[in-house]
Amino acid sequence: MTRCALGIDIGATNTRIAVVDDQGNILESQHLPSNMAAGAPFFEEVGRRAAALARRHKAVAMGAGTAGQIHRATGKYLPGLYPQAPWVGVPLRDILAQTAELPAFVDNDCKIHAYAELKVGAGRGRRDFISLTLGTGLGGGIIAGGRLVHGAKGIAGHMGHISIDPQGPPCPCGNRGCLELYASGTAVARLASRAYGRELTSPEVFQRARDGEEKALAVLEEMATALGRGLGAMANMFNPELFVLGGSIMQWYPLLEAAARRGFRASAMTELQDTPIVISPLAGEGGVIGAALYALDQLAGGNV
Repeated sequence: MTRCALGIDIGATNTRIAVVDDQGNILESQHLPSNMAAGAPFFEEVGRRAAALARRHKAVAMGAGTAGQIHRATGKYLPGLYPQAPWVGVPLRDILAQTAELPAFVDNDCKIHAYAELKVGAGRGRRDFISLTLGTGLGGGIIAGGRLVHGAKGIAGHMGHISIDPQGPPCPCGNRGCLELYASGTAVARLASRAYGRELTSPEVFQRARDGEEKALAVLEEMATALGRGLGAMANMFNPELFVLGGSIMQWYPLLEAAARRGFRASAMTELQDTPIVISPLAGEGGVIGAALYALDQLAGGNV
């Protein structure tokens, strides 16, 4: 008998709630604007909307992937990069479970994306790979031995905070020269604004590069080379079967691929330079699909 669960993807801008069956098919979904700054009342509203969908489809559990850091044991938001944020300490798992009256399981959104790749995406049938999500920032999830790597507190996988330049700009995480500062949408906008002498958004830069504008192409060369060097460092540490790249920036990957591969070959050990780098087939669906399947597997007692 097919079972279904709710998958919730809480992003910085938008939140999506979907009903997903145990094969990863989306049966129904809805969106609402994110308002994490409102704290607990926003998450209660997400729970109420989820409850209505759950009743309609007889969902048996709920999973949520969220921006920010979540303590695996407590389901509460950790200070992470923004220790004064109003969501710090909010018990997301308990709020969702109590509001929707369903078992709830929560984790970081990029780890949830990695789980979706493992179950129904580019990592299906693989046991060791790294999933990266490139958008405004750069997040990741690590699959080792067919399972998510969580770490002691549940916050493993922040690949965007590998330092590639110890003399580089400061990062909110407390480090300097983090990969995210060079290989993300925010990084593209920062590098381009410096090159052009005025403020540009990352979509503007990608469009200018697509049209062949030399300054924009040079910015993307720098960004993609940094991404490749970061991938090389990850390859040297983890020896994955493959890298899976997802997120909004991947629509522009043809403009990035050559430089990213050059950067990768420059930093990966010789034996690892043939590690495949593939694009996620899940587009924008990985968050809700991964969250629902994560919940179903945990409900069944799976060790994820």
